[in-house]
Amino acid sequence: MTPHPPRPRRRVSALVLTTALLLAVVLGLAGCSRVRLTYGSADLLLASYADGYLGLDRDQRDRWEPELQRVLAVHRREELPYLAAFFDRALQASRAGFQNADATCLVDGIRDLYRRHARLAVKLAVPLLADLTPAQVRALKQRFARELAEDEEDFKDGGRERELRRRAIRYARSIEEWTGPLGADQKALVEELTRRMPDSRVAVLAYRTRKRAELVTLLESGATAARLEDFMTAWLVDYRDLPPELDQAGDRLEERVVELVSRLGKSLSGEQQAHLKQRLTGLRQDLLKLQRQPRLAPATC
Repeated sequence: MTPHPPRPRRRVSALVLTTALLLAVVLGLAGCSRVRLTYGSADLLLASYADGYLGLDRDQRDRWEPELQRVLAVHRREELPYLAAFFDRALQASRAGFQNADATCLVDGIRDLYRRHARLAVKLAVPLLADLTPAQVRALKQRFARELAEDEEDFKDGGRERELRRRAIRYARSIEEWTGPLGADQKALVEELTRRMPDSRVAVLAYRTRKRAELVTLLESGATAARLEDFMTAWLVDYRDLPPELDQAGDRLEERVVELVSRLGKSLSGEQQAHLKQRLTGLRQDLLKLQRQPRLAPATC
């Protein structure tokens, strides 16, 4: 496996203002027409998200707008072919019955898509961070503290057993967006495999808290945009100082996800397969139509 792939974490990349939105535009929407509609409004969505998280003023938004448009143009030109190719590969895997090698390829593909989008997101976030006023930095620090308190309180509420149940429900609901309703045996399989996923919540929270504190220190010291970009890239793209515990947990998580995709894929009914095929075909076609010169990126596996 490629060293230091993205690891599971809650809110750890919240400050990378665009990764979740750029991916949600094409990965998380229920209808194909919504993909084109939402992608056409991506600049407004991203600006609104950034403004809400950092409390930007009008001058800051105006200074950021050219970079936002530049990154969105890069995304349309360079990233949409990779997204279209991912869904094309997923469609092929579904037709072949989700063999283990296909499932591994898809999980690797998700990891690579994340890293490509995270790199673009850093490009967008850094100019905003470098432009924050001392008051905005203090507000950001306070927001981090509130989110930490919320997570620590959440850990106390029901413990590991509650989190295992919630995780199984989250995975099942996400899968049903693609397949339609799961049967009782399929839900039991999801619960079995998610229970075998590593529990790294405490380590994730500690790592995120440390990196956020380092970021605040940089902002308070007036770090340059170049220094901030290096820090954010090391943290959220390359994982240069990821603790060994999280690195190993990431490998175990990927193994369970591969097993889940393969075993569950083989259990799909004819109706579920048709539902999945329709979703994948529609997304692939929408992602091709969004490109000025439609193409699929070369297959990597």
